[in-house]
Amino acid sequence: MELLKITDNIFLVPGQSSGKYPFSLSIYVKAERNILIDAGIGSKLMSAFVKEYPVDIVLLSHTHVAHLSGLPVLESKTPVFAPKEGSATSGRLEVLAERFIDDVNVRHVYTSLARQVQGFKDTYFSHTYDGRSAFDLGTVRLTALHTPGHTVDHYCFFESDSGIMLLFDIDLDPFGPRYGNPESDIAQFDASIELVRSYEPAVAVSSHFGVLRKDVDRHLNAFRGHFLRRDEQLLERLGKPMTVDALADTGFLLPQHSLVLAPLFRYWQKQMISKHLDRLMEQREIRRNGKEYFKAGS
Repeated sequence: MELLKITDNIFLVPGQSSGKYPFSLSIYVKAERNILIDAGIGSKLMSAFVKEYPVDIVLLSHTHVAHLSGLPVLESKTPVFAPKEGSATSGRLEVLAERFIDDVNVRHVYTSLARQVQGFKDTYFSHTYDGRSAFDLGTVRLTALHTPGHTVDHYCFFESDSGIMLLFDIDLDPFGPRYGNPESDIAQFDASIELVRSYEPAVAVSSHFGVLRKDVDRHLNAFRGHFLRRDEQLLERLGKPMTVDALADTGFLLPQHSLVLAPLFRYWQKQMISKHLDRLMEQREIRRNGKEYFKAGS
């Protein structure tokens, strides 16, 4: 299995479907102790990976199923470090589903996808880490940065010698940030992007779009700009009263996806729209009458 070399010690591990959802890419750090960061590349690829590359420690950037579904392939004795903020849900699918999806019908789609496509089986973490943690491997030192917004337990890692920032789901998706869970938060996500920018990374690596070696700060700033742009796009639509469902019908915020994933993507889209509506209400840019929202002054 061929890995993409980022530095002499850090490699990108290819994922099923090129790492696009419902899978992700992983990072392999070859040093005094070999670290695999995230395990959502797909069960078949994970099986091939562990046959060729030793894994002493697993780190999870956050507890979305797309980043941990391959854990059962690893030896049970392998230490697995999960973010402290999400440790209460551990690796139990039903609990994770309750945390990430508050609609019972959509939750069923989520759990079916996890089991049947991602190959998820319940697993348990042996260790936790937090924003005070660093993993010193001699030739590589990874500093954990708590970067909530996408989830409450999302982390990035910075390797100062090479200037590499492991962004995970601050993923520089051309469609912009994703924050479709009840716990997701636009203001926190915005602040997290500014935090990673403050480190002035030379190279960025994301979980779904791979390695970026040029203009990292410009891409991060453009990614951050989607928050304000989405506010403006919503205001344009709210010249007449509209419900969250009606706004979702316009295809706003997220790209079209397969019919199998459509209920999930609609749910996430409505969650994201609602978060923007809440903040526009706080800014008194819009008003509400029952389930309908409209621009103030309309």
